[in-house]
Amino acid sequence: MKRSQAPTKKATRQHTKQHNARLVLKTIYDAGDVSRADLARLTGLTRATVSNIVAGYLDKGIVAETGVGPSIGGKPPILLSMVPNARQLICLDLGSEQFTGALVNLRGHFEQQISLPVNGRTAQAALDLVYELVDQLLSHVTAPVLGMALGSPGLIDADAGLVKQSVNLDWHDLPLQQLLADRYAFPVHIANDSHLAALAEYSYGNDDTRNLVLIKMGQGIGSGIVLNGRIFYGEGFGAGEIGHVSVVADGEQCSCGNVGCLETVASVRAMLRQVEMAASQNPDSLLATNSPITWEILRQACQQGDATAQQIVTQAGDFLGLAVANLVGILNVNRIVIAGDVAQTGDLFIGAVKNSMNRRVLPKLAVDTAVQYATTESNLVLLGASALILSQGLGVI
Repeated sequence: MKRSQAPTKKATRQHTKQHNARLVLKTIYDAGDVSRADLARLTGLTRATVSNIVAGYLDKGIVAETGVGPSIGGKPPILLSMVPNARQLICLDLGSEQFTGALVNLRGHFEQQISLPVNGRTAQAALDLVYELVDQLLSHVTAPVLGMALGSPGLIDADAGLVKQSVNLDWHDLPLQQLLADRYAFPVHIANDSHLAALAEYSYGNDDTRNLVLIKMGQGIGSGIVLNGRIFYGEGFGAGEIGHVSVVADGEQCSCGNVGCLETVASVRAMLRQVEMAASQNPDSLLATNSPITWEILRQACQQGDATAQQIVTQAGDFLGLAVANLVGILNVNRIVIAGDVAQTGDLFIGAVKNSMNRRVLPKLAVDTAVQYATTESNLVLLGASALILSQGLGVI
């Protein structure tokens, strides 16, 4: 019996050592400049344990002694800080129109960013484009790579590293994590792009809430859910797939095969399609142009008071508010965050979302729920990828 317990005890000791090491590093990460004595006080560990852990991080170059602090009697304390450029993170956003990658340091600073147009690539051609993007990023690496994380649209089994379904990329049960791990010599993590966007807002946003839902508005619509500080994936890894929930009984067919999905009436793609129809019917409208209809044209028309443009945006917000009401009623999460180009319409879009939500939930829930634009709007998926690597690799987020 004793022999069978020995491996368990050894594993427990190893787990405790890893937990303590991550606790110390997270404290350094959060505090900035901090002394060993303060680390012991903040973590509750002994000074000897802290000193041993810090010595290991000093040897790895992840932590450095940055100066001395004020003395309160006796020898001034030596201050410690994480070295931002000690490691680099490879972060990818597999968007619908372009694949974007970035080299990011340990403080979330973008040191290199590259975008490659998708140009309709799917299946193996899209996978080859991912390889090309990573190879280009690696040519700019100036420090050891801590890991790589990528956000892809679709159903992603983050535990198995499997893209179960990505309609736009024509990926089905693709073992993407393993394919990348076999090709590159560092840890690889994959996740749904909307989930990573939610993680970015949670990790780097201005609010200290433990729960939020982020709705990512673009050519499609997806959402990421953070509950008690952790991404909620759902049992089939489809939590947050609100874009393919039907909201119009006799609506048009969606790319997923269903009819009247939220994406067909509230996405940027849907709004631009409605603009094209309106422009063809009213050549005197501000929306009428000889150039291809773009989001910028719609945005400017809204700002200039074009009634048709404003109606299109408001109607999209009303449909999204229906989805938000369902999220609030089911999850009772008090912070709903909207990310994407729709933020450029200001109160027009988000006001429609709020009004629609308010009409469809209990008044008390409506009062307690904040619906707002993302505070970390730029590169949300890439930032979320960096947060995932820092969480998995170092435990500092």
